[in-house]
Order: sequence, then C-alpha cells, then structure tokens
Amino acid sequence: MSVDLMRPSDMALIKQASREVRQTIRGAVSFAGLCDQGQVRVTAVAGAATRKLSSIVLAPSRGLGGRSWDVRRPLVVDDYASADEITHEFDDQILSEGIVTLAVAPIIVRRRMRGLLYAGTRSPAQGRELVRCLERQAGQVAHELDVRDQVDLRLRMLLAADAIRAVPARFAGVRAGSAGGAPAAGEPEPVLTPRQVEVLTLVELGLRNAEIAEHLGLSLPTVKSYLRAAMARLHAGTRQAAVVEARRLGLMA
Repeated sequence: MSVDLMRPSDMALIKQASREVRQTIRGAVSFAGLCDQGQVRVTAVAGAATRKLSSIVLAPSRGLGGRSWDVRRPLVVDDYASADEITHEFDDQILSEGIVTLAVAPIIVRRRMRGLLYAGTRSPAQGRELVRCLERQAGQVAHELDVRDQVDLRLRMLLAADAIRAVPARFAGVRAGSAGGAPAAGEPEPVLTPRQVEVLTLVELGLRNAEIAEHLGLSLPTVKSYLRAAMARLHAGTRQAAVVEARRLGLMA
C-alpha cells in the first residue's frame, strides 16, 4: 500500500475545523481550503446559505485571504463591503451570504502555507474574537498536518531503504568496481549508475531533494547533479519523466 493511501483525509480535517469554528461562533459562516499548486480552493463550508463560497479560488494578494497569505498572519475586516484595504473580486460569493465581519487565518506548517480558514458573521462582530477562534483552529490543523507529514516522511524513508536494497543485481559489478565506478570487465556500461538509480528510486517515492540528500548522506548540490545526469542520459525533461523512462528500461526494481 502506498504512503498516500495510508494517510488520513486532509479534506476531512479542514471540514471538521470549519464545523468547530461555526460551533464556537454561533451563527457564523466558516469556510476553508488547502493549498494545491499555488492556489487555495474553498472545499470546506459550514453554515452557508448558498453554494457560492465553494467557487472561491484564492491566490496570494487576492481578497482578504490572499492578503493574509502575503503577510502570513490572521486578518479581519469589520465591514467587508466597505473595506478598502483588500481586493473585492469575491464580493459576489461573500456578500451573497450577507457577511459583514470577515476574518481569516493562514494554516502554516514549518513556514509553508498549507491553507486558509475563514469565519464570517452576518451582523457586526468582535473581530478579535473571530481571530482568536481562527488562530486556535488553524494552529490545531497545522499541528495535525505536521504530524501527518512527519509520519509520511518516516514511512517513505523506510520504503526508500527497502527500495535501495532492491536496486537491480545488474549493478552489482559497478558497486564493487573501482573508485571511479567503472563496470566489471566484459560487462556493458549501464545507462545509469547505481547512485543515479538510487536517487530516482527516492524521487519515485515522493522525497524532495533535501530529503534524498539526508537519506543518502549526500550534499544537496550532489543530489541535484545526479538528477541532472540521470535526466540527460534518459533524455527526460523532468524528474518524473526520468523515473518513468528508467522504469520502462527496467533500470528500477
């Protein structure tokens, strides 16, 4: 079973956070989303009267959430409709809910933006109360995501160790060869070196370059050098394409 299949649903996590915000702030509308490819799409909504909030897709500098994304801290506007410090490209979605006071908190894990959590009220409210609630919930979500990330990393490392041990036997001659890594006499030179195969194996498991460097005891520039060389030998434009081609050629276990 893959590491991804073993991980609990992050979507369920933010849905629960949105429900808890609504339970804490009576009558509030709460909504949230997680980062995906540089955007946050609202996927968790609690207390809404329409479905429009689910059409919101945030990016840095867009709306109140985009501004919070930029400054990496919670923000609140007491009168959303007249707020002049934010862009208003989501007015249709927000004002359709009758939201007056709106607050948002970023979900940050180890300095990485992972999502946004909102709370809005249909009548004037204490912005500090909304912010305190959101900070607490966003912090809990961030902690849980961090725990899940660390568990995933440990599992990937265990899988990586197994995968490295399973590097095809055809490379045994290269492993036991000279310090320069030359193949044994009479054997054809492989398309990839054993180290390049190891690096690609870890790429396939989802490890980032820094994680690969730590796992193999190499420097980050060295890992990048192995990746560039492997991609060049396989005529691949990306790391993932190199993995696919290496597997097609039977170079990976």
